[in-house]
Amino acid sequence: MQNQQQAKLKGRWLAPADLAAVMALLADEALTQAAGLTLAPDPALRQWAVSNWLQEQYLWGLWAGEQLVGMIATFPQAEAEWALGYLLAPAWQGHGLMTAAVATFLRANPTLALVAEVTATNRASQRVLEHNDFQRQTQGAVLTYRRGRD
Repeated sequence: MQNQQQAKLKGRWLAPADLAAVMALLADEALTQAAGLTLAPDPALRQWAVSNWLQEQYLWGLWAGEQLVGMIATFPQAEAEWALGYLLAPAWQGHGLMTAAVATFLRANPTLALVAEVTATNRASQRVLEHNDFQRQTQGAVLTYRRGRD
């Protein structure tokens, strides 16, 4: 089942033409909250922000045919480090798909120094990072993981 679902998913940088698909995926408040993504409550402001992210190519989309089912996001941080985040539609969770998608993303972008934060209770997300050679840097309610920086 896992390999069949992985074969169905295709990844690529998202573009402004993908705005409607991104907004539809982000409309799932439980999904965005679980991913730790805080979106503007005003729909127009939220759409403006997502449009900017798409123009800057900060979002990598995971597609099952014509449906956007997940995203990997990278945002620039201080000192050449990028923040990493990801989310996957509930129907696609629990099969190792995000672990494989992050691995593919990292192979396509091998020079990025990345930092990711995840809640201590989100063990699935921690496993995604651990399986992709991220090292835990902090303890507490929110854990920080890093990869690609000495």
